[in-house]
Amino acid sequence: MSERKKNYLFLILGVAVIVLLDQVTKIVVVNNMELNESIPWIKDVFEIHYIQNSGMAWGLFKDQTWLLAIFSVVMIAGLLYVYNNVSEGKYYRLLRFLLLCIIGGAVGNLIDRIRLNYVIDFFYFKLIDFPVFNVADIFVTVSVILLLILLIFKYRKDLDVMLGDKVRLSDGTYVEKKSKKQRESTGSKEESAETKAEESEPDDDPESEAKEPDDSEKENDGDSLI
Repeated sequence: MSERKKNYLFLILGVAVIVLLDQVTKIVVVNNMELNESIPWIKDVFEIHYIQNSGMAWGLFKDQTWLLAIFSVVMIAGLLYVYNNVSEGKYYRLLRFLLLCIIGGAVGNLIDRIRLNYVIDFFYFKLIDFPVFNVADIFVTVSVILLLILLIFKYRKDLDVMLGDKVRLSDGTYVEKKSKKQRESTGSKEESAETKAEESEPDDDPESEAKEPDDSEKENDGDSLI
């Protein structure tokens, strides 16, 4: 299996795990709590508080479920495009992992919006009155923060690669994507030409060539004339 296929398999399995974890925790909350019920974990600091969020954090885009769903689909498609452009090479391993986490979280909340017309949230930092969130939000938020840090300090030269304009070679240099394809095409043509040339070369010792008689045969010919 090629490296690209392995990384896509890792993407599918990783997203599946995140979505499963997100959906299972939501089911547990819904089955064991009443809407707007709170269960303190750390008094006046952190609690489980079940709500149904029809918008985003801080009440943004409230009751705009389908608009947010469309935005999520577009975002996921964009992230998959970037993942495809960095789907090879150990250098992009951490970047692929963060993209996986963001995609998994986005899919988890998208399922809620399509299935329920709202998102189930239940983690609440009461101490700072932070907006109630869920497992999917954790994966998205933490991964986005780490991704921004990496884009500044590690992948600042790789924006063109992520957008599909350039590719990073194994020696660390960057070339236009078209240039790499042309090189690969030229290389394959040269290999094909060399193969054809080798096949067209005559054998060094063809069977059709007449064999010269050896000394013993010459002597026998001489004897027959006496």
